[in-house]
Amino acid sequence: MKSNLVAVGCPSRGVSPFNALGTAIGLQDFQWLSVGQAALFQLDRSLDNASVRALKEHAASLEIDLFITHKPLEKKKLLVADMEATIILDEMLDLLAEDLGLGEAVANITSLAMNGRIDFTRSLAARTALFAGTPESRLRGLCEKIRFTPGAQRLVSSMKKSGARTILVTGGYDIFAQRVKQVCGFDEVIANKPVVQDGVLTGHLVSPVCSASTKREVLERACGALGVSPDHACAIGDGANDIDMLKIAGLSASYHGKPVLRDLVDFNFVHSDLTAVLFAQGYRDSEISAQA
Repeated sequence: MKSNLVAVGCPSRGVSPFNALGTAIGLQDFQWLSVGQAALFQLDRSLDNASVRALKEHAASLEIDLFITHKPLEKKKLLVADMEATIILDEMLDLLAEDLGLGEAVANITSLAMNGRIDFTRSLAARTALFAGTPESRLRGLCEKIRFTPGAQRLVSSMKKSGARTILVTGGYDIFAQRVKQVCGFDEVIANKPVVQDGVLTGHLVSPVCSASTKREVLERACGALGVSPDHACAIGDGANDIDMLKIAGLSASYHGKPVLRDLVDFNFVHSDLTAVLFAQGYRDSEISAQA
């Protein structure tokens, strides 16, 4: 059985790391998906788990992220993406907490939830309760401080251009998610809504809460609407709250994923940006949208 290896690195390092990787696996004849950034190696053999681990460790030493599959590369029909620490760099509730002088208390709860040590729904309710009395205008102000993960807009726009549906689904607040939807161009957004009365957060959430099971249900529902199986979907997330959807997606990916899911996903990348998810589907540089 053949193996497809997609190697993705930082363009500033040039072609030498890819040549070194080719030497290590005894294959100098590879295809560029993007010169100096992504290459496709095709092996005439399958790799056992020990060989995969060793190869990924070597690639990491070259600052290359490696996606290995026995299946043909395929442009997925659906993208379901987490928001915080995935499409955007920050955890917005942590930023809000810092703005209100509640940083340490909220960050501790966030960390426990993302690493699967406490239930997400309970953790979100606990964090939201701490924000009671906060003017909604404080949240709107934070929307202007959102930092997008490099490659986020290119990922969404390129998949949309190829005909895929794109959905942002997050346990975070809708006010932030709508801003991300607007900038990146997602087709749909599902997020949590804090209850607001007279322009002030009450400390409660509108039911039902968007949770890990919601994310999986969104992926399954979207696949049903498109008439495809989850194998034709790509899911990307970073923490325990994303595991349910990542387990059923045909391509599961994480950007600097938390330890709880690094060994679960097909592709965890740390040296490249979100365009790595496109290369893992076989996109070539000419098919990727220009940087926004």
